[in-house]
Amino acid sequence: MRDLGDQFNVAFGDGSVYATRRGDINVSGPPAPRASAADRVRVLMLAANPADSGRLAIDEEARQISERLRLADERDVYELITCLAVRPMDLLQFLNQHRPQIVHFSGHGDRAGQIVLAADGGREQRVSAAALGELLRVANHRIRIVLLNACWTAGAVRAIGQHIDYVIGMRAPISDKAATVFAAAFYLALGFRCPVPQAFDQAVAALAVHGLTERHIPELLARTGADPYLTEGPR
Repeated sequence: MRDLGDQFNVAFGDGSVYATRRGDINVSGPPAPRASAADRVRVLMLAANPADSGRLAIDEEARQISERLRLADERDVYELITCLAVRPMDLLQFLNQHRPQIVHFSGHGDRAGQIVLAADGGREQRVSAAALGELLRVANHRIRIVLLNACWTAGAVRAIGQHIDYVIGMRAPISDKAATVFAAAFYLALGFRCPVPQAFDQAVAALAVHGLTERHIPELLARTGADPYLTEGPR
């Protein structure tokens, strides 16, 4: 036994027993085991903000997602991988390299449902919804969710939804603030083992709580029979 002032510490299996001079006794078990690399839910955040497009607060969005996952019950299960200035060829590279369960795009979209990626010299290159859907189909190792956090991506939701269980897009332009709040709330809910539809609903509700008027913009498309949970455990 080691005297720690007003507290005594005794080894107890893989944990510890703490007894204070006031008579309080606290038992702490071993740390919760970290999920193995094979069991982790990888969130691949693909971001593009070419110089000739409007500036976006992508760094703040990534920071908020990381922070909310860190505060969730399943903080050790989720792994956020952020890739910036993404070009078309990078899509296959990163999808094959990281084999994510969640693909999150942060950037610009247009009324045709195209997403805007980077190109040489700070220029932009647009990728059609059909092309993006086909790429995700052929590179889908185990993708469960695609979140297109960009304006006018509802058209892409239809194309991608043929191949992915859950796809989220935006029906209209969405502000930086709303995009960040929505993403942070969505991943926070997933980190507390909420099913995907409930996580989506919580993210929409978070927009209202923050006084934002864009709660009608996010759209979720789910495949029939898709498992709403990403991790195992009590439900």
